[in-house]
Amino acid sequence: MNFFRSIKFRFTLWYLLILGTVLIVLGFGTYLTLSRRLHQDLDQALKTRAEQLVGFRDIMAIVEGGTFEEEPGERVSFYFYSGEGLRKISQKGRSFPVDKAWIDRVLAGESGFMNINTEKEGRLRIYAMPYTPENRKVRLDQFRKKWPERKRKPPENRRDAFEERPGARERDRPPREPGRPPGPPPRPHNDRAAPPPPKPPERVMEVSRAAIMVARSAEGIETVLDLLFHILMAALPTTLILAGGGGVFLLRRALKPVEQITETAHNIEESDLSRRISVNTKDELGRLAFTLNRMIERLEKAFIRQKELTGDASHELRGPLAIIQAETTLALQRERDPASYRKSLEIVAQEGDYMVAVLNQLLTLARADSGKEQMTFQVVELAHFLEDLCENMAILCGEKNQTLHQELHDPLTIKGDPQALRNMMVNLLTNAIRYTAEGGTITVSLSRERTMAVIAVSDTGMGIPSHELPHIFKRFYRVDKARSREAGGSGLGLAICHHIAHGHGGTIQVESRVNRGSTFRVRFPLWG
Repeated sequence: MNFFRSIKFRFTLWYLLILGTVLIVLGFGTYLTLSRRLHQDLDQALKTRAEQLVGFRDIMAIVEGGTFEEEPGERVSFYFYSGEGLRKISQKGRSFPVDKAWIDRVLAGESGFMNINTEKEGRLRIYAMPYTPENRKVRLDQFRKKWPERKRKPPENRRDAFEERPGARERDRPPREPGRPPGPPPRPHNDRAAPPPPKPPERVMEVSRAAIMVARSAEGIETVLDLLFHILMAALPTTLILAGGGGVFLLRRALKPVEQITETAHNIEESDLSRRISVNTKDELGRLAFTLNRMIERLEKAFIRQKELTGDASHELRGPLAIIQAETTLALQRERDPASYRKSLEIVAQEGDYMVAVLNQLLTLARADSGKEQMTFQVVELAHFLEDLCENMAILCGEKNQTLHQELHDPLTIKGDPQALRNMMVNLLTNAIRYTAEGGTITVSLSRERTMAVIAVSDTGMGIPSHELPHIFKRFYRVDKARSREAGGSGLGLAICHHIAHGHGGTIQVESRVNRGSTFRVRFPLWG
């Protein structure tokens, strides 16, 4: 039952239906075309032959005399009216039945074809056309075939001559000469030859108009067409069977990769996305398998990121929750002075603020992944925007005796979301301040590279090892895992910066050397 619902059965059914229709159309089209062509050739040959015979002089007399040389399978007849009514002239008296009304139409000037069935020759195809002889008085016997007369050998003796005489009696027979064999007697020398028979009177008939009919048998055409019909009737089912079997075989070969794709996709589970579809063909199925493998690879990476995010978020929030739980438990164990309670509450509030910041960052990344985060783009003049931002961030730099240097000389304009751009720059400057020692220098510069605006944030901090650079934009990734938590970092700031830069059609890159500092460059397409 499943086979009859499968694509193999439907494809095979449609394949056989279309193939059978094409074969039937081609076969019977060939049959009809050949039949029409053969009959047209026969009609043209009959018409040409009739026109050729009409041009012969005294053709009626030649046919009547029996000296007309017909082509193989050809029959020529003339019909005309005389004083005795409708008469016919044909070669050696051979004729075929025709309709008198049709003869009358031909004698009236109409030409045409006709089919008749005979017992000996089968179906005959006849072409008839009017014929007007050059000489209306047709001498019918002038071309009659004359057969040579047989010459008789004269008798050798009187006895033989006696036997040849009519009414001779045995008693009147002369005696046989001794030593002579029996035989007809010799003919006497005084016998005279019999006079030749008189010639019959010459037949002359007056014909003003006649109908010439040329007929040929169509049995050869019918035989060829019957043979072709039987060949088509035998070849059609045979071709369908062979083509159907070949089609099913090729269909199985063609759908085998689909079965492999189905089986592999069925065995792939959420817990194991490492399997790939092993179809290496270069056709459409090969491209489909390649696309599905790429999709599975992206899903595997997404699941891995999800697991890492879940684990990192759990690990990130477990520390503050443990601290809050420990502080509250310690505060409730016994009575304490107000200063101790205040200190515990400050610790709980600090850890709570950290958890809120982490959750807000996670919510931002979750909206970014789902595509639900809406950005309001407007024209932003970067020099003025960065100058205002640096004035606010200079307060944080002053707490660590750091110098914030600005190089904002190019008036460049982009189109972006001011709030998102502010969050990105705050994260970059906060990281620069956090990982730069007291007395260090932080530089914010703005420059132009062709059609891009480049914002660079440089510091003289501890730097990032080269093997850590490809991973710093991942979520919850920290270079110094032992000190980042104490420094207040959640490991999500650079991931958010990466998302904001790409959301504006830009890029973010980093260059760093250990104990020399780091430089983050963000590129945005210019507007206007």
